Amino acid sequence: MPDWLTHTLIGWITGKITKIDIGLIVIGTLIPDLIKINIAFIWLRIDHHYFFDPIHTPVGAILIGGIIALFFKDYKKAFIALGTGITTHFILDFFLVHVSGGMKLLFPFSWGEWQFYLIRSDDYLITIIAILAAIIVFFFYYLYNTRKITRNAI
Repeated sequence: MPDWLTHTLIGWITGKITKIDIGLIVIGTLIPDLIKINIAFIWLRIDHHYFFDPIHTPVGAILIGGIIALFFKDYKKAFIALGTGITTHFILDFFLVHVSGGMKLLFPFSWGEWQFYLIRSDDYLITIIAILAAIIVFFFYYLYNTRKITRNAI
């Protein structure tokens, strides 16, 4: 189940491997899940469904990422990092078995829902794999940086 922990870890791994701003990639991985704000509106019994739905689409998430990128001095690099995180989010979510029917990948042109039916939402194997992968990446980067320091000291 790609939950927030899994999305964050995959974003961190992607940032480490690509050497793009890790913080912005991690923020990008969480942007599509801003749709979770609708929980407050459900609790308040306010009809909001069609207002927040586009947030969890590629177009909506990229639009929000673009708005966030405008707050940075180098907005192009910020947008690339946020877009990378958004992309990893949708790649992970595409493999889920969605109870609600899938992801609206072609919004606003189509409200059709798509999914790949590989990972059930109650399966935490992906989270465990992401944790192990993050530990491995951290270990290799630690070894690489330690060896680089000792070579520079000699």
